[in-house]
Amino acid sequence: MKKLLKISVCILIIQLTLAVPGNAQDKFTLEECINYALEHNTDMGRASNEIKSQASWLEQKKAARNPNLSLSGSETFSSGNAYDSDTGWDRDNNSYMSLSLSSSLTVYNGAKLKNAISQGQTNLEAAESDIQTQKELICLDVLSAYISVMYAKEQLKNDEAVLEATAKELEEATIRKEAGVLSPSDYLNIKSEYASDKASLVESKSDLRVSLVSLMQLMNMPVNDDFDIVNPDIETLLISEIETNAAEVYQMALALQPSIKTAELDFQSAQMDILLAKADALPEVSLNASMSTLYSNAVNNVGFGEQMSHEITPSLGLSVSIPIYQRKTVKNNILQAQLDAEDIKYDLIDIRNELRQAIEQACTDAESASSSYQANLEQVEAQQESYRVSEEMFAQGMVNSVDFLTAKNNLTEAQTDLTRAKYTVILQKKIVEYYMGNETSITTFITPENK
Repeated sequence: MKKLLKISVCILIIQLTLAVPGNAQDKFTLEECINYALEHNTDMGRASNEIKSQASWLEQKKAARNPNLSLSGSETFSSGNAYDSDTGWDRDNNSYMSLSLSSSLTVYNGAKLKNAISQGQTNLEAAESDIQTQKELICLDVLSAYISVMYAKEQLKNDEAVLEATAKELEEATIRKEAGVLSPSDYLNIKSEYASDKASLVESKSDLRVSLVSLMQLMNMPVNDDFDIVNPDIETLLISEIETNAAEVYQMALALQPSIKTAELDFQSAQMDILLAKADALPEVSLNASMSTLYSNAVNNVGFGEQMSHEITPSLGLSVSIPIYQRKTVKNNILQAQLDAEDIKYDLIDIRNELRQAIEQACTDAESASSSYQANLEQVEAQQESYRVSEEMFAQGMVNSVDFLTAKNNLTEAQTDLTRAKYTVILQKKIVEYYMGNETSITTFITPENK
Protein backbone atom coordinates (compact mmCIF):
# COMPACT_ATOMS: atom_id res chain seq x y z
CA MET A 1 0.00 0.00 0.00
CA LYS A 2 2.82 2.40 0.91
CA LYS A 3 4.60 1.50 -2.31
CA LEU A 4 1.45 2.26 -4.32
CA LEU A 5 1.12 5.58 -2.51
CA LYS A 6 4.71 6.52 -3.35
CA ILE A 7 4.12 5.66 -7.00
CA SER A 8 0.97 7.81 -7.06
CA VAL A 9 2.83 10.74 -5.50
CA CYS A 10 5.62 10.42 -8.10
CA ILE A 11 3.10 10.39 -10.93
CA LEU A 12 1.41 13.48 -9.50
CA ILE A 13 4.74 15.32 -9.25
CA ILE A 14 5.56 14.44 -12.86
CA GLN A 15 2.15 15.65 -14.04
CA LEU A 16 2.55 18.93 -12.18
CA THR A 17 6.01 19.38 -13.65
CA LEU A 18 4.73 18.79 -17.17
CA ALA A 19 1.88 21.20 -16.56
CA VAL A 20 4.32 24.07 -15.93
CA PRO A 21 4.59 26.27 -19.05
CA GLY A 22 7.70 25.86 -21.16
CA ASN A 23 8.82 29.32 -20.10
CA ALA A 24 8.75 29.53 -16.33
CA GLN A 25 9.29 33.26 -16.56
CA ASP A 26 5.95 35.09 -16.70
CA LYS A 27 7.18 38.69 -16.66
CA PHE A 28 9.01 39.73 -19.80
CA THR A 29 11.04 42.83 -20.53
CA LEU A 30 10.84 44.37 -24.00
CA GLU A 31 14.18 42.83 -24.94
CA GLU A 32 13.03 39.39 -23.80
CA CYS A 33 9.79 39.71 -25.78
CA ILE A 34 11.75 40.63 -28.90
CA ASN A 35 14.26 37.79 -28.44
CA TYR A 36 11.41 35.31 -28.02
CA ALA A 37 9.68 36.63 -31.13
CA LEU A 38 12.87 36.45 -33.18
CA GLU A 39 13.52 32.88 -32.05
CA HIS A 40 10.03 31.68 -32.99
CA ASN A 41 9.42 33.73 -36.14
CA THR A 42 9.23 31.72 -39.37
CA ASP A 43 10.27 34.68 -41.54
CA MET A 44 13.57 34.77 -39.67
CA GLY A 45 14.00 31.07 -40.36
CA ARG A 46 13.36 31.56 -44.08
CA ALA A 47 15.74 34.53 -44.20
CA SER A 48 18.40 32.41 -42.47
CA ASN A 49 17.92 29.65 -45.05
CA GLU A 50 18.31 32.22 -47.83
CA ILE A 51 21.71 33.17 -46.43
CA LYS A 52 22.77 29.51 -46.42
CA SER A 53 21.47 29.11 -49.97
CA GLN A 54 23.37 32.14 -51.26
CA ALA A 55 26.54 30.97 -49.47
CA SER A 56 26.17 27.60 -51.19
CA TRP A 57 25.74 29.21 -54.61
CA LEU A 58 28.83 31.36 -54.00
CA GLU A 59 30.93 28.30 -53.17
CA GLN A 60 29.71 26.65 -56.37
CA LYS A 61 30.64 29.70 -58.45
CA LYS A 62 34.09 29.84 -56.88
CA ALA A 63 34.63 26.13 -57.58
CA ALA A 64 33.85 26.73 -61.27
CA ARG A 65 37.32 28.31 -61.62
CA ASN A 66 38.97 24.96 -60.89
CA PRO A 67 39.51 22.20 -63.44
CA ASN A 68 37.08 19.32 -63.44
CA LEU A 69 38.09 15.66 -63.45
CA SER A 70 36.14 12.67 -64.65
CA LEU A 71 36.86 8.96 -65.09
CA SER A 72 34.99 6.97 -67.69
CA GLY A 73 35.13 3.40 -68.84
CA SER A 74 33.40 1.15 -71.30
CA GLU A 75 33.36 -2.48 -72.35
CA THR A 76 32.04 -3.66 -75.71
CA PHE A 77 31.25 -7.17 -76.92
CA SER A 78 30.99 -7.87 -80.65
CA SER A 79 30.24 -10.95 -82.68
CA GLY A 80 30.55 -11.30 -86.46
CA ASN A 81 31.25 -13.74 -89.27
CA ALA A 82 34.76 -13.86 -90.76
CA TYR A 83 35.93 -15.85 -93.82
CA ASP A 84 39.07 -17.93 -93.74
CA SER A 85 40.35 -19.68 -96.84
CA ASP A 86 41.19 -22.78 -94.86
CA THR A 87 38.22 -23.06 -92.58
CA GLY A 88 35.62 -21.06 -94.47
CA TRP A 89 33.14 -18.87 -92.65
CA ASP A 90 33.47 -18.75 -88.90
CA ARG A 91 31.95 -16.55 -86.19
CA ASP A 92 34.44 -14.38 -84.36
CA ASN A 93 33.62 -13.09 -80.83
CA ASN A 94 35.61 -10.12 -79.49
CA SER A 95 35.56 -7.84 -76.47
CA TYR A 96 37.01 -4.36 -76.02
CA MET A 97 37.60 -2.38 -72.81
CA SER A 98 38.62 1.26 -72.57
CA LEU A 99 39.37 3.62 -69.66
CA SER A 100 39.75 7.38 -69.86
CA LEU A 101 40.65 10.11 -67.36
CA SER A 102 39.84 13.61 -68.60
CA SER A 103 39.92 17.18 -67.31
CA SER A 104 39.10 20.64 -68.63
CA LEU A 105 39.84 24.14 -67.41
CA THR A 106 38.20 27.36 -68.54
CA VAL A 107 40.98 29.79 -69.46
CA TYR A 108 38.86 32.69 -70.68
CA ASN A 109 35.11 33.27 -71.03
CA GLY A 110 34.74 37.02 -71.05
CA ALA A 111 35.27 37.38 -67.27
CA LYS A 112 32.05 35.42 -66.76
CA LEU A 113 33.48 33.41 -63.87
CA LYS A 114 34.86 36.51 -62.17
CA ASN A 115 31.58 38.40 -62.50
CA ALA A 116 29.57 35.40 -61.36
CA ILE A 117 31.65 35.22 -58.16
CA SER A 118 31.24 38.97 -57.57
CA GLN A 119 27.49 38.61 -58.06
CA GLY A 120 27.40 35.67 -55.64
CA GLN A 121 29.18 37.74 -52.98
CA THR A 122 26.75 40.61 -53.57
CA ASN A 123 23.73 38.31 -53.30
CA LEU A 124 25.08 36.85 -50.05
CA GLU A 125 25.52 40.34 -48.59
CA ALA A 126 21.99 41.22 -49.69
CA ALA A 127 20.61 38.13 -47.93
CA GLU A 128 22.51 39.02 -44.75
CA SER A 129 21.17 42.58 -44.93
CA ASP A 130 17.63 41.32 -45.57
CA ILE A 131 17.62 39.23 -42.39
CA GLN A 132 18.56 42.37 -40.48
CA THR A 133 15.59 44.15 -42.09
CA GLN A 134 13.30 41.31 -41.02
CA LYS A 135 14.70 41.51 -37.50
CA GLU A 136 14.09 45.25 -37.20
CA LEU A 137 10.54 44.98 -38.53
CA ILE A 138 9.79 42.35 -35.88
CA CYS A 139 11.37 44.60 -33.25
CA LEU A 140 9.09 47.48 -34.25
CA ASP A 141 5.97 45.30 -34.23
CA VAL A 142 6.77 43.90 -30.79
CA LEU A 143 7.66 47.37 -29.54
CA SER A 144 4.29 48.74 -30.64
CA ALA A 145 2.43 45.83 -29.03
CA TYR A 146 4.49 46.14 -25.84
CA ILE A 147 3.67 49.85 -25.55
CA SER A 148 -0.01 49.04 -26.13
CA VAL A 149 0.14 46.74 -23.09
CA MET A 150 1.86 49.48 -21.08
CA TYR A 151 -0.89 51.92 -22.04
CA ALA A 152 -3.63 49.41 -21.20
CA LYS A 153 -2.09 48.72 -17.78
CA GLU A 154 -1.85 52.40 -16.89
CA GLN A 155 -5.38 53.05 -18.14
CA LEU A 156 -6.58 50.21 -15.91
CA LYS A 157 -4.89 51.84 -12.92
CA ASN A 158 -6.53 55.15 -13.82
CA ASP A 159 -9.97 53.52 -13.98
CA GLU A 160 -9.38 51.72 -10.69
CA ALA A 161 -8.51 55.05 -9.05
CA VAL A 162 -11.60 56.68 -10.59
CA LEU A 163 -13.85 53.87 -9.36
CA GLU A 164 -12.35 54.07 -5.87
CA ALA A 165 -13.00 57.83 -5.76
CA THR A 166 -16.55 57.36 -7.05
CA ALA A 167 -17.18 54.67 -4.41
CA LYS A 168 -16.24 57.14 -1.69
CA GLU A 169 -18.47 59.76 -3.27
CA LEU A 170 -21.35 57.27 -3.37
CA GLU A 171 -20.77 56.39 0.28
CA GLU A 172 -20.87 60.06 1.26
CA ALA A 173 -23.89 60.64 -0.98
CA THR A 174 -25.73 57.78 0.75
CA ILE A 175 -25.09 59.33 4.16
CA ARG A 176 -26.21 62.76 2.95
CA LYS A 177 -29.33 61.30 1.31
CA GLU A 178 -30.31 59.48 4.49
CA ALA A 179 -29.78 62.73 6.39
CA GLY A 180 -32.08 64.50 3.96
CA VAL A 181 -29.32 66.83 2.75
CA LEU A 182 -28.99 65.35 -0.77
CA SER A 183 -31.86 65.14 -3.21
CA PRO A 184 -32.86 61.71 -4.61
CA SER A 185 -32.01 62.80 -8.16
CA ASP A 186 -28.47 63.83 -7.18
CA TYR A 187 -28.04 60.56 -5.31
CA LEU A 188 -29.20 58.55 -8.34
CA ASN A 189 -26.78 60.46 -10.56
CA ILE A 190 -23.88 59.53 -8.26
CA LYS A 191 -25.08 55.93 -8.16
CA SER A 192 -25.36 55.83 -11.95
CA GLU A 193 -21.85 57.28 -12.25
CA TYR A 194 -20.55 54.52 -9.99
CA ALA A 195 -22.13 51.87 -12.24
CA SER A 196 -20.66 53.58 -15.31
CA ASP A 197 -17.19 53.62 -13.75
CA LYS A 198 -17.50 49.91 -12.92
CA ALA A 199 -18.33 49.23 -16.55
CA SER A 200 -15.31 51.29 -17.64
CA LEU A 201 -13.10 49.26 -15.34
CA VAL A 202 -14.39 46.00 -16.80
CA GLU A 203 -13.71 47.33 -20.29
CA SER A 204 -10.18 48.37 -19.28
CA LYS A 205 -9.49 44.88 -17.95
CA SER A 206 -10.72 43.43 -21.21
CA ASP A 207 -8.54 45.85 -23.22
CA LEU A 208 -5.49 44.84 -21.18
CA ARG A 209 -6.21 41.16 -21.76
CA VAL A 210 -6.62 41.75 -25.50
CA SER A 211 -3.33 43.69 -25.59
CA LEU A 212 -1.49 40.90 -23.77
CA VAL A 213 -2.93 38.25 -26.08
CA SER A 214 -1.97 40.32 -29.14
CA LEU A 215 1.60 40.61 -27.85
CA MET A 216 1.83 36.87 -27.17
CA GLN A 217 0.46 36.04 -30.61
CA LEU A 218 2.93 38.42 -32.23
CA MET A 219 5.69 36.60 -30.34
CA ASN A 220 4.24 33.24 -31.51
CA MET A 221 3.85 32.30 -27.85
CA PRO A 222 0.94 30.11 -26.74
CA VAL A 223 -1.53 32.18 -24.75
CA ASN A 224 -0.62 32.03 -21.07
CA ASP A 225 -2.87 33.54 -18.40
CA ASP A 226 0.18 34.30 -16.24
CA PHE A 227 2.03 36.20 -18.95
CA ASP A 228 2.88 39.79 -18.05
CA ILE A 229 5.43 42.46 -18.90
CA VAL A 230 7.89 44.27 -16.69
CA ASN A 231 6.81 47.83 -15.94
CA PRO A 232 9.67 50.00 -17.20
CA ASP A 233 10.75 53.41 -16.01
CA ILE A 234 9.47 55.68 -18.77
CA GLU A 235 9.98 59.05 -17.13
CA THR A 236 13.55 59.28 -18.41
CA LEU A 237 12.38 58.59 -21.93
CA LEU A 238 9.61 61.17 -21.67
CA ILE A 239 12.02 63.98 -20.86
CA SER A 240 14.80 62.84 -23.21
CA GLU A 241 15.48 64.89 -26.31
CA ILE A 242 15.74 63.29 -29.74
CA GLU A 243 16.61 64.57 -33.19
CA THR A 244 13.48 65.62 -35.06
CA ASN A 245 15.15 67.26 -38.05
CA ALA A 246 13.87 64.96 -40.79
CA ALA A 247 16.69 65.82 -43.24
CA GLU A 248 19.41 64.91 -40.72
CA VAL A 249 17.65 61.73 -39.62
CA TYR A 250 17.23 60.73 -43.27
CA GLN A 251 20.94 61.15 -44.00
CA MET A 252 21.77 58.92 -41.02
CA ALA A 253 19.16 56.38 -42.08
CA LEU A 254 20.54 56.13 -45.63
CA ALA A 255 23.83 54.84 -44.27
CA LEU A 256 22.34 52.63 -41.56
CA GLN A 257 19.01 51.19 -42.67
CA PRO A 258 19.43 47.58 -43.89
CA SER A 259 16.49 47.92 -46.29
CA ILE A 260 18.44 50.59 -48.21
CA LYS A 261 21.58 48.45 -48.21
CA THR A 262 19.62 45.44 -49.49
CA ALA A 263 18.10 47.48 -52.34
CA GLU A 264 21.52 48.86 -53.31
CA LEU A 265 23.02 45.36 -53.33
CA ASP A 266 20.13 44.09 -55.47
CA PHE A 267 20.90 46.86 -57.98
CA GLN A 268 24.58 45.87 -58.01
CA SER A 269 23.59 42.25 -58.65
CA ALA A 270 21.37 43.33 -61.54
CA GLN A 271 24.29 45.22 -63.08
CA MET A 272 26.33 42.01 -62.85
CA ASP A 273 23.60 40.27 -64.84
CA ILE A 274 24.29 42.72 -67.68
CA LEU A 275 28.00 41.83 -67.69
CA LEU A 276 27.18 38.10 -67.60
CA ALA A 277 24.83 38.50 -70.56
CA LYS A 278 27.49 40.40 -72.55
CA ALA A 279 30.05 37.67 -71.84
CA ASP A 280 28.01 35.23 -73.95
CA ALA A 281 29.01 37.25 -77.02
CA LEU A 282 32.75 36.80 -76.36
CA PRO A 283 35.02 33.86 -77.25
CA GLU A 284 35.56 31.07 -74.76
CA VAL A 285 38.94 29.37 -74.38
CA SER A 286 39.31 26.02 -72.62
CA LEU A 287 42.28 23.80 -71.85
CA ASN A 288 41.57 20.07 -72.16
CA ALA A 289 43.66 17.08 -71.07
CA SER A 290 42.99 13.37 -71.06
CA MET A 291 44.65 10.01 -70.61
CA SER A 292 43.13 6.84 -72.03
CA THR A 293 43.98 3.18 -72.47
CA LEU A 294 42.27 0.08 -73.89
CA TYR A 295 42.29 -3.68 -74.07
CA SER A 296 41.06 -6.04 -76.80
CA ASN A 297 40.98 -9.83 -76.83
CA ALA A 298 41.50 -9.66 -80.58
CA VAL A 299 45.18 -8.95 -79.98
CA ASN A 300 46.71 -12.37 -79.67
CA ASN A 301 49.42 -13.34 -77.24
CA VAL A 302 49.24 -10.00 -75.34
CA GLY A 303 47.74 -10.09 -71.87
CA PHE A 304 45.34 -7.64 -70.23
CA GLY A 305 47.91 -5.88 -68.03
CA GLU A 306 50.43 -5.51 -70.83
CA GLN A 307 47.88 -4.02 -73.22
CA MET A 308 46.51 -1.60 -70.63
CA SER A 309 49.99 -0.35 -69.74
CA HIS A 310 51.25 -0.02 -73.31
CA GLU A 311 48.11 1.49 -74.79
CA ILE A 312 48.15 4.56 -72.50
CA THR A 313 47.55 7.64 -74.65
CA PRO A 314 47.88 11.11 -73.10
CA SER A 315 46.49 14.17 -74.88
CA LEU A 316 46.50 17.89 -74.31
CA GLY A 317 44.47 20.42 -76.27
CA LEU A 318 43.29 23.99 -76.38
CA SER A 319 39.82 24.72 -77.69
CA VAL A 320 38.35 28.06 -78.72
CA SER A 321 34.68 28.74 -79.27
CA ILE A 322 33.78 32.01 -81.02
CA PRO A 323 30.10 33.01 -81.21
CA ILE A 324 29.28 34.25 -84.71
CA TYR A 325 25.51 34.24 -85.00
CA GLN A 326 23.18 33.30 -82.15
CA ARG A 327 19.85 34.39 -83.62
CA LYS A 328 19.80 37.57 -81.47
CA THR A 329 19.70 35.53 -78.26
CA VAL A 330 22.64 37.34 -76.67
CA LYS A 331 21.41 40.75 -77.82
CA ASN A 332 17.97 40.22 -76.31
CA ASN A 333 19.43 38.77 -73.09
CA ILE A 334 21.53 41.90 -72.68
CA LEU A 335 18.49 44.10 -73.29
CA GLN A 336 16.39 42.17 -70.78
CA ALA A 337 19.18 42.39 -68.17
CA GLN A 338 19.43 46.15 -68.73
CA LEU A 339 15.67 46.57 -68.35
CA ASP A 340 15.65 44.47 -65.17
CA ALA A 341 18.46 46.57 -63.73
CA GLU A 342 16.57 49.74 -64.60
CA ASP A 343 13.44 48.44 -62.85
CA ILE A 344 15.49 47.59 -59.74
CA LYS A 345 16.98 51.08 -59.86
CA TYR A 346 13.44 52.49 -59.82
CA ASP A 347 12.69 50.22 -56.85
CA LEU A 348 15.72 51.66 -55.06
CA ILE A 349 14.50 55.20 -55.73
CA ASP A 350 11.05 54.26 -54.41
CA ILE A 351 12.51 52.71 -51.28
CA ARG A 352 14.57 55.82 -50.60
CA ASN A 353 11.54 58.06 -51.15
CA GLU A 354 9.38 55.87 -48.89
CA LEU A 355 12.07 55.99 -46.22
CA ARG A 356 12.31 59.77 -46.48
CA GLN A 357 8.53 60.16 -46.28
CA ALA A 358 8.32 57.75 -43.32
CA ILE A 359 11.04 59.69 -41.49
CA GLU A 360 9.35 63.00 -42.22
CA GLN A 361 6.10 61.61 -40.86
CA ALA A 362 7.81 60.09 -37.82
CA CYS A 363 9.62 63.33 -36.94
CA THR A 364 6.41 65.31 -37.39
CA ASP A 365 4.47 62.83 -35.25
CA ALA A 366 7.19 62.93 -32.57
CA GLU A 367 7.04 66.72 -32.39
CA SER A 368 3.23 66.70 -32.36
CA ALA A 369 3.14 64.00 -29.68
CA SER A 370 5.51 65.95 -27.44
CA SER A 371 3.45 69.12 -27.86
CA SER A 372 0.23 67.22 -27.22
CA TYR A 373 1.70 65.63 -24.11
CA GLN A 374 2.68 69.01 -22.67
CA ALA A 375 -0.76 70.43 -23.48
CA ASN A 376 -2.44 67.45 -21.81
CA LEU A 377 -0.29 67.92 -18.71
CA GLU A 378 -1.57 71.47 -18.40
CA GLN A 379 -5.13 70.33 -19.10
CA VAL A 380 -5.01 67.70 -16.36
CA GLU A 381 -3.71 70.26 -13.88
CA ALA A 382 -6.55 72.63 -14.79
CA GLN A 383 -9.19 69.88 -14.62
CA GLN A 384 -7.86 68.69 -11.26
CA GLU A 385 -8.33 72.17 -9.82
CA SER A 386 -11.78 72.44 -11.39
CA TYR A 387 -12.74 69.05 -9.95
CA ARG A 388 -11.41 70.00 -6.50
CA VAL A 389 -13.51 73.18 -6.46
CA SER A 390 -16.61 71.36 -7.76
CA GLU A 391 -16.19 68.63 -5.16
CA GLU A 392 -16.07 71.19 -2.33
CA MET A 393 -19.04 73.08 -3.71
CA PHE A 394 -21.04 69.87 -4.15
CA ALA A 395 -20.28 68.85 -0.57
CA GLN A 396 -21.63 72.23 0.55
CA GLY A 397 -24.70 71.93 -1.65
CA MET A 398 -23.65 74.89 -3.81
CA VAL A 399 -23.76 72.89 -7.10
CA ASN A 400 -25.88 69.95 -8.17
CA SER A 401 -24.65 66.49 -9.09
CA VAL A 402 -24.75 67.20 -12.84
CA ASP A 403 -22.20 70.00 -12.57
CA PHE A 404 -20.07 67.99 -10.17
CA LEU A 405 -20.08 64.88 -12.36
CA THR A 406 -19.32 66.99 -15.42
CA ALA A 407 -16.17 68.25 -13.71
CA LYS A 408 -15.28 64.72 -12.65
CA ASN A 409 -15.77 63.30 -16.16
CA ASN A 410 -13.76 66.15 -17.67
CA LEU A 411 -10.87 65.23 -15.35
CA THR A 412 -11.20 61.54 -16.20
CA GLU A 413 -11.17 62.31 -19.93
CA ALA A 414 -8.15 64.60 -19.52
CA GLN A 415 -6.28 61.87 -17.63
CA THR A 416 -7.12 59.36 -20.36
CA ASP A 417 -5.87 61.78 -23.02
CA LEU A 418 -2.69 62.34 -21.03
CA THR A 419 -2.04 58.61 -20.72
CA ARG A 420 -2.61 58.12 -24.44
CA ALA A 421 -0.35 61.08 -25.26
CA LYS A 422 2.36 59.76 -22.94
CA TYR A 423 2.65 56.43 -24.71
CA THR A 424 2.33 58.03 -28.12
CA VAL A 425 5.41 60.11 -27.24
CA ILE A 426 7.29 56.97 -26.21
CA LEU A 427 6.38 55.10 -29.39
CA GLN A 428 7.23 58.00 -31.71
CA LYS A 429 10.57 58.58 -30.01
CA LYS A 430 11.42 54.90 -30.36
CA ILE A 431 10.50 54.98 -34.06
CA VAL A 432 12.76 57.97 -34.70
CA GLU A 433 15.56 56.20 -32.82
CA TYR A 434 15.00 53.18 -35.06
CA TYR A 435 15.55 55.27 -38.18
CA MET A 436 18.69 56.69 -36.60
CA GLY A 437 20.03 53.16 -36.26
CA ASN A 438 19.90 53.03 -32.46
CA GLU A 439 18.95 49.35 -32.26
CA THR A 440 19.85 49.01 -28.57
CA SER A 441 17.44 51.78 -27.65
CA ILE A 442 14.71 50.19 -29.76
CA THR A 443 14.92 46.78 -28.12
CA THR A 444 15.26 47.87 -24.50
CA PHE A 445 13.59 49.99 -21.86
CA ILE A 446 15.03 51.10 -18.56
CA THR A 447 13.41 48.85 -15.97
CA PRO A 448 13.63 48.82 -12.18
CA GLU A 449 15.81 45.71 -12.46
CA ASN A 450 18.40 47.16 -14.83
CA LYS A 451 18.10 50.88 -14.13
